[in-house]
Amino acid sequence: MRKYRITLIALLLFGYVNNVIAQNNLHQLQSNFVDLQFGVMLHFNMGTFTDEEWASPDHDPKQFNPTKLDCNQWAKACKAAGMTYGILTTKHHDGFCLWDSKRTEYDIANSPVKKDVVAEYVNAFRSQGLKPCLYFSIWDRHNGVENGGPKEEEFVMDQLTELLTRYGEIPMIIFDGWNWKMGHQLISYQRIYEHVKKLQPNCLIAEHNGNSSLQTDIVYYEGPKGVYPMGDNVYPSQMALTLTNGWFWHPGAAQQVKPVNYTLDKLQRVVPLYCNYMINIGPNRDGLFDEQVVAHLEAVGKIWKRRSERLPLPIQPLIPQEYITAKSISSSNGQAFIEPAGPANAGSPIAALLNQKTASVMIDGISDLVGDRGGFGAFQTYWKFSPVKNRYLILDLGTEHTVSKFYYLPAQLKGYSGIITKYELSASTDNQTFQQIKVANWKKTSDLKVTTFTPIKTRYIKLEILEAIEEPMISEVGVGN
Repeated sequence: MRKYRITLIALLLFGYVNNVIAQNNLHQLQSNFVDLQFGVMLHFNMGTFTDEEWASPDHDPKQFNPTKLDCNQWAKACKAAGMTYGILTTKHHDGFCLWDSKRTEYDIANSPVKKDVVAEYVNAFRSQGLKPCLYFSIWDRHNGVENGGPKEEEFVMDQLTELLTRYGEIPMIIFDGWNWKMGHQLISYQRIYEHVKKLQPNCLIAEHNGNSSLQTDIVYYEGPKGVYPMGDNVYPSQMALTLTNGWFWHPGAAQQVKPVNYTLDKLQRVVPLYCNYMINIGPNRDGLFDEQVVAHLEAVGKIWKRRSERLPLPIQPLIPQEYITAKSISSSNGQAFIEPAGPANAGSPIAALLNQKTASVMIDGISDLVGDRGGFGAFQTYWKFSPVKNRYLILDLGTEHTVSKFYYLPAQLKGYSGIITKYELSASTDNQTFQQIKVANWKKTSDLKVTTFTPIKTRYIKLEILEAIEEPMISEVGVGN
């Protein structure tokens, strides 16, 4: 028995040391990324040719036909502006792929172009010393990745394998249509994360969610939806704003290019906050930047200079490197809230979620914080506990797992209302007898909260709410290591 205990302690210690090493390596990659400071997001896909921001999923691939495609022109213009990296929309929500994918016929190989646009972009940007990053929509409406599932997950993984094995080192990939569409449960965040890191260990992952550091390496603030980094931001992050009136190029875009001072102002405001600033540019239907765009970038480059006086990126809070999916959740009395309420066409992009009534909203992996002045409202799902004496929730992991972290994301955009300030965690293997893990306080903020404790093998984790501001509200909870 003594030998078994020593072996168990050694294994737990080994796991802790590995976690710390992984966290330190991640911090260095994050530091290197925010030192890039200035980049470009390139929305160039089927929507360019159909005059749609979200293109319909069943257009004829032959409509994609940039007869003068020149990614070198993009790269030279971006270099002239002082940019250091780019992000290309390899696939948007309609599912059209800018590379020859073996998993679909809805791709560049069936267009008149017959060129691998991803390869042309990667090569052009590297030739100018710019780092090529990729954008990939998990939500693929052409190929049926609407609501997740095992087959759909394999489809996503196969396409990511193509993108991350054909084009050399990719410093970062940003995902869209995931957190706010089907959630990180129906397409497993952990499985996708591990797949990306296995293919390219140094590839950072970013997500369109704006949720501090919850399930993302780089926080993404979606500027056109009113999401900016806070003045005290310490998270490694990036933000994009459009140079014209849309993400994609549309007729008349050349006359919509914003003044040079607009870009300079955003660089001055954002970069000091450990947040890279990206200009979003939509190449036109010829496959070129409009002349007005090139002139804008050249003018920016003559004025803006890289900031070198910023302090190093602070050490980041410990977060799970491994997220363990809960099989189910039970809770004391409360009510599920879906915001915005009402039919999907009134603001929510996730029609099915509007019917959620149970505490499962706390483990659905959905908590999009973007407030959009012109389209979708701020979207989130959360559970509000009833005003009773004993308020609690119990996570059932399905089988026994060793866990060492518990995370809690308060309902967002509520001020201090609903924030849990004192709690107790306990564990059980039979859902009958619970062993106390920790009693502690949480700060009165809406930030993601992660509690660490001595690793314990368990199936059930219970959170008892001891104190809260008004009635507690939870957007997401979970465990990991």
